[in-house]
Amino acid sequence: MEIIKNSDKGNLIISHEAISSIAINAAKDVDGVGSFSNRPVDVVSTIKKGSLKVMSPVRLTQNGEDMDVSICINLLPNKKIKTVSENIQTSVREAIENMTGKKVNKVNVIIAGIDIPESGDSKAPLTSEE
Repeated sequence: MEIIKNSDKGNLIISHEAISSIAINAAKDVDGVGSFSNRPVDVVSTIKKGSLKVMSPVRLTQNGEDMDVSICINLLPNKKIKTVSENIQTSVREAIENMTGKKVNKVNVIIAGIDIPESGDSKAPLTSEE
């Protein structure tokens, strides 16, 4: 999906990758976002496109002139899902609308997991029982 704007001065094309980058940059600044997860593979669209490349954590669908955005994240521990999700929705919607001029109908936040830090020192030698 691309956003195409035509004017008497020329054409403007905003690629799917650029919009995805806007969404990722907006979401990563939200407190509680640990990392991004590759979204679940949509088998039907993958077969139609003929590509098995790594999928982006952002999925865009066009609904007439407007768009819907889905973003997959991993949450930090001890963060409230509702609060983080609402903050992501607001941040992503505002960033895309301000930078592209297109209306965003929905921002779906998919919590794929929780980033749990490893406990202990990973460089410490392992001890075994004798």
